[in-house]
Amino acid sequence: MIIQRILTLLEEKSLKASDLCRSLDISTSTMTNWKNRGTDPPAKMIIPICEFLGVSCEYLLSGEEHNSAISLEDAEWISLIHQLPRDAQLEFKGELKGYIKRMNQEDEGSEKLRRAK
Repeated sequence: MIIQRILTLLEEKSLKASDLCRSLDISTSTMTNWKNRGTDPPAKMIIPICEFLGVSCEYLLSGEEHNSAISLEDAEWISLIHQLPRDAQLEFKGELKGYIKRMNQEDEGSEKLRRAK
């Protein structure tokens, strides 16, 4: 449940529910009702809660965090590709796929020659 995750995060961060309520501009009784009834906060509160707690929406909703960070080198490749016009991006993508396919075929050919010896 989301409310349980919120309460756990508050405790881990040494924060009080009243701090969160003040930040969200809601009464403490609202949060108490969520807790006592076992209901989750409304959708419009999810993002402000995540921002306050410093967690992703994914973590708050599911309890899991998927690391989707990319390396600096990958970010550089993406940046370079996005500097190309869209038609050039598609052409480059096709060229790159062809190049990789050709390299794989050469590797397979070399492997077959080694096995034949």
